[in-house]
Amino acid sequence: MAEINKTTSAFIILAIFISYPFVSASILGFLFTNNSTNFSIYNEGWNGASTFKDLFVEEGAEISTIVGSSNVLNRLNQSDIGGNQGSLIILGPSVHYDFSESLAILMYAINGGRVIIADDFGTGNDILSVLSIFLGFISEIDLGSMGFGDSGGTNPLGMDTGTAGENTTFPFPIAGIAFNGSLLADQGSYDDTPLTPIFQSPSTSQEGTTYKMPAPWVTDFTTGLSGNGVIGNFASIITMKVRYPDPNNTETNPNATEYITKWVPMGEFPASAASAYESLELPPGVELPDMSFSLQIAVLYSSTHAWMESDISSAKADVNSIEPNLDEWGNPNIGFPVFVYFPFPLGGQIILCSDPSIFINQYLDSDNTDYPLASQYDNRVFTDNVIRIMMNERPGQTIIFDEGHLANSPISPIFPLSLYLKFLDMITMFPLFAIFLVPIAVILSRKFIPRKTQAKPLLLTRVERYYGRSFFAVKMRWFLEYRQYSRGLELIFRRLKRNVIRRYSPDEDLTPDVIATYLMNEFPENFSYKNLVENFSLIENIIEARSLISEEEFLDHYFFLKNVGSVIS
Repeated sequence: MAEINKTTSAFIILAIFISYPFVSASILGFLFTNNSTNFSIYNEGWNGASTFKDLFVEEGAEISTIVGSSNVLNRLNQSDIGGNQGSLIILGPSVHYDFSESLAILMYAINGGRVIIADDFGTGNDILSVLSIFLGFISEIDLGSMGFGDSGGTNPLGMDTGTAGENTTFPFPIAGIAFNGSLLADQGSYDDTPLTPIFQSPSTSQEGTTYKMPAPWVTDFTTGLSGNGVIGNFASIITMKVRYPDPNNTETNPNATEYITKWVPMGEFPASAASAYESLELPPGVELPDMSFSLQIAVLYSSTHAWMESDISSAKADVNSIEPNLDEWGNPNIGFPVFVYFPFPLGGQIILCSDPSIFINQYLDSDNTDYPLASQYDNRVFTDNVIRIMMNERPGQTIIFDEGHLANSPISPIFPLSLYLKFLDMITMFPLFAIFLVPIAVILSRKFIPRKTQAKPLLLTRVERYYGRSFFAVKMRWFLEYRQYSRGLELIFRRLKRNVIRRYSPDEDLTPDVIATYLMNEFPENFSYKNLVENFSLIENIIEARSLISEEEFLDHYFFLKNVGSVIS
């Protein structure tokens, strides 16, 4: 059996590396046809999102998926996704996003893409942390130095800046956004257990509400809802980091007020601001800014009898016996927000939902008699509104579902593809690796890069010019001139084989061990069997692989063959 040389081994390893994810995905897809991954559009079970995907298709959308890194969003061409930035749907991510992926998603939205991030246990905070960096930077800016607040009245952020001539501007109040990560339990509105809460849209009759009417987009999302509400399962809430003047600061000059931050439930900002410091007594002369403006951006709320349950494992283990914990965040003024809408100037949007279960088949497939809750609650109507808003003014756009960050099992066909594509993305886009990729590739491929001087065809007219010289000598000169040493080696080895055939008339193929056997039988004192076999095998491997060898290597093999030839001549 012929030995495999280094070049062939390298090609075999490269072929395995390239083909492994696709072959393994095909095999796994054939063996395991039922996808059971939570929130996957390929999962047609109760916990899948195939119905959600089908509703987009019915509206004329093209469906695409990300199974690797979200950095691929940076490479999308607008013309390739319906003439616009399309839309990205992230449901229940379990695999963390690195900073470059999070930044790519944020830039995708800022540049006009529409993004839904539906997450309950905090993985989506990888993305929101990048957004919070920008919000935190804005909240540190002195708005007075930008021309806001010098003339008194209300600045563009809606905050009271005092009387005319007084520079009492307060900074942008929101310094961060996040999914809380705890379980939302609601004893005021639920189905079966407090961990399956029923969400309602805001209304003017809600107790504790300080706004007079919902924002326009709230109405768009809640059109046609029956009043039964939207059911969820193991939900969380959306919170924001708010910046306030320090109530313990004894300075009476508002310009000298120091600020502190506090996480509060996102919702109507005045209610959050009031609840954040309702138990604190401000020192004389220190007042909070007027927070009576409306910053209503939430779409769905829990009831006012909800609380955040941080003991997630205990709550899941015995959902029927959990009770309100007064030490937790609880009893909000207007309920906890679970669905929030952020529009961007260029037409992009970020929609945050702290319960991806809203969109699973169990709550949307009203035609399936196994899912009675789908017709009992408003999830289907609410989802239709979400799809209508996402598709607005973008007919035929591409809807991209992120499948690569779901909790795919090792037997899922997406699992090997996801690992493979993320590895490729890491070594090509992550700065610490990407800068070394090109030099490493050049070094590894030098052996396979063709020489600058290419061999020209050996025509009969060229041979005739060398009158009086053998065809063998002309070809050897040609090979050596163009440094085709392996071809020259082949020419010498073939001549040696012809001499062996003429001398011994063998009945079998001239393999290295056969040639060595004939030579050892006749010239036992001139050769070593092991040395003959090793050298003949190495020469055959070089010839078969057309390996690029140096002039020194060629000379070593040439003198070996010449020595053998001189003995048997």
